[in-house]
Amino acid sequence: MPRKLTFRQLTLSFLALWHDLSWKQLGARAGIPEKQVSQYLRRGTLTDKTYERLLAAIPASPAVVALVTSFLEAMEILEEDEDLSSEEKDVVERATLIVARTFREGMSEVVRLSRTAPPVDYPRSGEATSSRKRAEALWQGLADLSEGARLEVVQVGREFQSWALCERVCDESEREASRNLKRAAGLARLAQEIAVRVPGPVSWRDLLRGYASAHAANVLRVSGELNAADALFKEAKRLWNAGSNPDAVLDPGRLFDLEASLRRDQRRFEEALAALDIAARIGRSPARVLIKKGFTLEVLGKHGEAIETLLEAEPLVEQHGDARLSYMLRFNLAVNLCHVGRFSEATQLVEQVREMAAERGDENELVRILWLEGRIAAGLGSPIEARQFLAQARRAFTSRSMAADAALALLEEAVLLLEQGRTAEVKELTRELTWVLESKGVHREALAALQIFQRAAELEEATAEMVRGLLGFLYRARYDQGLRFTS
Repeated sequence: MPRKLTFRQLTLSFLALWHDLSWKQLGARAGIPEKQVSQYLRRGTLTDKTYERLLAAIPASPAVVALVTSFLEAMEILEEDEDLSSEEKDVVERATLIVARTFREGMSEVVRLSRTAPPVDYPRSGEATSSRKRAEALWQGLADLSEGARLEVVQVGREFQSWALCERVCDESEREASRNLKRAAGLARLAQEIAVRVPGPVSWRDLLRGYASAHAANVLRVSGELNAADALFKEAKRLWNAGSNPDAVLDPGRLFDLEASLRRDQRRFEEALAALDIAARIGRSPARVLIKKGFTLEVLGKHGEAIETLLEAEPLVEQHGDARLSYMLRFNLAVNLCHVGRFSEATQLVEQVREMAAERGDENELVRILWLEGRIAAGLGSPIEARQFLAQARRAFTSRSMAADAALALLEEAVLLLEQGRTAEVKELTRELTWVLESKGVHREALAALQIFQRAAELEEATAEMVRGLLGFLYRARYDQGLRFTS
């Protein structure tokens, strides 16, 4: 059934009733005869000009008008949800009301806090620590909100337009980039929104915008959009270089650190290592930089140098006390120790990283640890145990659509079977490769290597030596997608 009255007619009628205005009184206020008011609100066409004229005659604020309009829109949506039962609609609306009340309370508190916010959020000597503590408290209030709600909060709350909060959100975006790209991208956008609203000199705001943009570029890099990441990073560096960093409150090595990751993914390895050297000299996170350098050396296949670099980072990581860095150090070190056959040493580390990953609740990392345990067991001469670990890891990778990881675990299994001459079982195992070969998560050169293995396995011509060669390529190609495969 079509609605007899429009939103505008209903809005005016409700507001007049709320303010105890008769149509005669409303007409007198608007300079419109009572009879015409009745026609406008009941039957006639309500033009923009007449609507604005009548609305201006009612003592209702824009916020109240928006509230009434949103109520009417909700009523319309409720009527249109014909696929929901009456009971289901009741559940939806009650839940929506609870969320709306909670968000309203939070926003009201944000506005109250913003009254006392300093007019200029410019770093002053000795205030960085207290600013970061305040930013941490503000972040805890934002953490559980949706992306849209967070943006609304920082747009209206001056307290949230803070350089320290921008820095905190950038850190969170970088952490999430390895776990949830959508969330990481939303956080990077939030940091950029904060950066453009921070009060202070233009040079300070430019620097902050550059800092936030570099983290947005990092999300593009992890997404594989290297050209877009490169373009945005150039803009980030331009803003950073044009800005000023009073008391060096923002880490001067951070952009070099992020640039190194981009250059590594672009296969510009010498530039990546050079950027890391600069970050180590001028930055505040030498432990983090050394871990990234170790990883870059691993990508290059220089496992001995990677181990030396990671061991150099170890005392710095312990001193830093960052659980995430500690995990990264130990996991990467264990992987490189496996590459050079030092499996006993890797065993000691894998027990530590398992506990760390469990404490963090990182399920993807727990699966990678299963894969690592399988490699270690194989290296220590326990093929049955190794196959159990690897098969469990492969199934978990498959359930999470982690194609590259699943392929590595499968090939590790194949090596163990081929060493025992069980070619028929390897042939059966290749059926698990079908979804991997169709996945977008494996690049062209790696697919070529996997297809060679698949054909050889189907003909029962695959050998352990051949598969080890393919594994060596895939380990490097996983992080160096420009690496060429030669059969």
